[in-house]
Amino acid sequence: MRHRNLVAGWSWGVAAVSALMMTACGSAVPTAPASPSPVPGVSKPAGFEPAAVSFVSPSQGWVLGHGGCQHCAGLRVTRDGGVHWTALPAPPAPLGYSNSSANAVTEVAFADDANGFLYGPGMLATHDGGRSWTRQPLPPVQALSVGTSYAYALTRHSGLAGLWRTAIGSSHWARLPLPPGASQPASWGYGTQMYAEGGTLVLLRSGFIGPTVTRGQAGQLWVSRHNGTGWQARPAPCTPPGGGGAAVLSIALGHPDAWLLDCFKNKQSSQEQNTQHYLYGTTDGGLSWVRLPDPTRHNMPSLLTDNGSGHAFLATEGLFDSLVGTLDGGRHWHTVLRDGGSFYGWAGLRFVNADTGFVVGPTHYSPEHLYRTDNGGRTWQVLHL
Repeated sequence: MRHRNLVAGWSWGVAAVSALMMTACGSAVPTAPASPSPVPGVSKPAGFEPAAVSFVSPSQGWVLGHGGCQHCAGLRVTRDGGVHWTALPAPPAPLGYSNSSANAVTEVAFADDANGFLYGPGMLATHDGGRSWTRQPLPPVQALSVGTSYAYALTRHSGLAGLWRTAIGSSHWARLPLPPGASQPASWGYGTQMYAEGGTLVLLRSGFIGPTVTRGQAGQLWVSRHNGTGWQARPAPCTPPGGGGAAVLSIALGHPDAWLLDCFKNKQSSQEQNTQHYLYGTTDGGLSWVRLPDPTRHNMPSLLTDNGSGHAFLATEGLFDSLVGTLDGGRHWHTVLRDGGSFYGWAGLRFVNADTGFVVGPTHYSPEHLYRTDNGGRTWQVLHL
């Protein structure tokens, strides 16, 4: 009973919902107006496959993808929730999934209807909604997060990580000090990751994900409540030797102190078919943690998100890539989507409010899909580009 009460507290008081999640793709998207307003200065889209997505509201979003050839990056924008799309001018960078250029990009992130970024490992910025782009003078970018008022870039050069910050709407990047240990190269796992919500920024240095994890291999966490300054260390709740290593984290939408952390052990399973995930939750910014039911026993973790109302989703990769989710604060987990890929990747898993979220999967090697939910993740529908 004690464990059940702790889990119930994680769900932010949301009423319990059915334990069975519908896997049919049938949620409604906003009805298109009879004559949607065209976006000035853009053309009608041709053949296109999405690779990454960023929405700033249920109606306004951008998709980065394959634009006509293997390495050609294309960009699409919608103002009606994905019912209609228009093509923006091709960004001045190749798509990076099969291109090793330092200027290539693989991800997209917008802060508002004007200001956004293409990155990984190159970095481009726009201040006019994606009609034009300017290359940013940063080392190779491995992660980017958008908080309130600021965007943050995590870079890596000669094996060492660097943290940079720019005010939304500005092109000036200032380097910020990293907490001790965070800049060092990781010898295992997923490297250093970054997560932002409001003025809170969290850094995760992932742990070892092999079958046996020693006490010094569980991973490390740091949090800043002041826009990337004033760091405090937090314990990683993973419990060696059997509890895996810290792999992916999420901050609940609108709740900067509420995090989920997946500790992962691959068990050296063929194609990650049989693995172990140990999920933990905190509501006090990592000072204390509660063990939650395991989300799945298959695949490796890729992305994790929380809509702030007790609904959370973990994108995983393996022999059959899948999206698993909970609608009751972590008590029960079920497969929501299988995108048809096999280690083909996910991108852009994020909610813009408690109801509406998006994800792209697979991201390469296979016909890609952009999914949308408007009921908190109960059902997901393919948006056609």
